Amino acid sequence: MKLGIITYYWPPAGGPGVQRWLKLSKYLAREGVQLYVVTVYAEKATYPLRDEGLLQDVASGIQVFRTGTSEKFGAYKKVTGKKSVPFSGFSGEDAKVSFIQKFARFIRGNFFVPDARKGWNSHAFKAAAEIIKTHEVRHWITTSPPHSTQLVGLKLKERFGVHWTADFRDPWTDIYYYRKFYPTALTRWYERGLERKVFVTCDALISVSPSWSGLYEQKGGLKKGSVHTLTNGFDPEDFSALVPQRPAKFTLLYAGTLAAQYPCDELVAALNSLDFEMNLRVVGSWDGQSRETLEALESHVEVTFEEYVPKAQLNQRLLDCHLMLFLLPNVSSATGHVPGKLFDYLGAGNPILGLGPIEGDAAQIIQSTAAGAVFDYKEVQAIASYVRRMKEEDAPRTDPSAVRSYARDVQAKRLLQEILRN
Repeated sequence: MKLGIITYYWPPAGGPGVQRWLKLSKYLAREGVQLYVVTVYAEKATYPLRDEGLLQDVASGIQVFRTGTSEKFGAYKKVTGKKSVPFSGFSGEDAKVSFIQKFARFIRGNFFVPDARKGWNSHAFKAAAEIIKTHEVRHWITTSPPHSTQLVGLKLKERFGVHWTADFRDPWTDIYYYRKFYPTALTRWYERGLERKVFVTCDALISVSPSWSGLYEQKGGLKKGSVHTLTNGFDPEDFSALVPQRPAKFTLLYAGTLAAQYPCDELVAALNSLDFEMNLRVVGSWDGQSRETLEALESHVEVTFEEYVPKAQLNQRLLDCHLMLFLLPNVSSATGHVPGKLFDYLGAGNPILGLGPIEGDAAQIIQSTAAGAVFDYKEVQAIASYVRRMKEEDAPRTDPSAVRSYARDVQAKRLLQEILRN
């Protein structure tokens, strides 16, 4: 089978967005799939993060076609005075958003629809069209965000009649921070029209959680039976050669994004109620408000902040703790929010303390694999009791067989058998 993948994020891009198809392609290649990846030249791309180490995970035999791009992030940097592009959810920004930042968001949300990376589309389409003509690749996957990438798949479908699968790692117009771009009514109408055209035209749509699959089906326009749920996962080879080295002091670790909607206040209240010394390590990106809240922890909790580290180093950090924190933003869409870090947590094997919707998709995964416990945002006493119990029991590790279905190699086989079979 020949399969084309169009993805803006590809090594040396860093962060969770790149890992989904990097890891799946690694195992698809081992199943004999011939892969053709269309992406952007790294030196021309605007990545929030870079991780050169991920280049080692690009399977031999995958043909990678890099293109130029015509993006407008230079204007964003000039307006805001920032040297880098923003993280998703606006983590990394100050607790108080300045007028300049609000103005920049408004420009981004209303003049660069669906996103500022749409300048890559013509380059990506040209490269994919040439691959179709030269290599006769009939199956294509577009993955987003950036959601402008889905418009490349739409054009390929309309022009060449390929079999097109649209992969949504996040919702488009339903993402929890969509309104932070201050879209006008006209912009919302136009962008939902683009979204619906993608839904109506694609042959299959892949979602990362059952709730979001249901959301897409409710929006209408999709072909019957075309929506599939394929969660993110973990690569067992990331952890197979690593040895856990837990510190003497009880240590909690949070990896990923922290923004204003995350339940830091409740976490602080729970940890402050305990009477033993512990470490809290935050690795990733955070906004000013979240950092201020966590720095209010009392003296028996030593909190440290570490900006994004390469994936290989993060894997070891996940092993070198007692308890991994999993926080979901307190927003309406959190029920279906299952970020990629949850699966690296599962792969690492230390117990998970989750704060979020107890009936949500992430909670179901944690509970069904006996990988930890999930509490509602306001259950401060229960959260504290669980932390104390984990310390007393020396935080027993998860049974690897219980999380096997979320391994990337297993998922790649399922992708072939259930989604790409046509």
